[in-house]
Amino acid sequence: MRSHSVPNWPDPNGSGVFDKSKLTPQQLGASDSQVRVAQTACRSLLPNGGRTPNTAQVEEIRAKALQFSQCVRGHGVPNFPDPGSDGRIPDPATVGIDQGAPRFEAANRVCGRYRPPYMPSNAAYNAWARTHGGGS
Repeated sequence: MRSHSVPNWPDPNGSGVFDKSKLTPQQLGASDSQVRVAQTACRSLLPNGGRTPNTAQVEEIRAKALQFSQCVRGHGVPNFPDPGSDGRIPDPATVGIDQGAPRFEAANRVCGRYRPPYMPSNAAYNAWARTHGGGS
């Protein structure tokens, strides 16, 4: 979005979600039409090409995310949340999990084969945390 004339497009949070309160044209530093053009240009980068997944796709996403949650809990992070009905795992920070903690990092590494694409790897999380003043 930034490379398509929307200079203040925010980074997503740890769950891949954008703070919608920061998506006004004024805060983005772009006109409505610039935002629309950028969204069209970037649509292919969205999960499922920006289309709402069908029921079978949501169930497939949820099943894999559930495997990840169960694996992480089985590897020492007992309060790691299950995915919601939309198939997405809530931001672990909302339940007090530090994604930069050694125990979480070990579980995230071991369970990587189940990790949903929106859940950051250790390296991706640590890079994000360094630029946003969080993490280890």
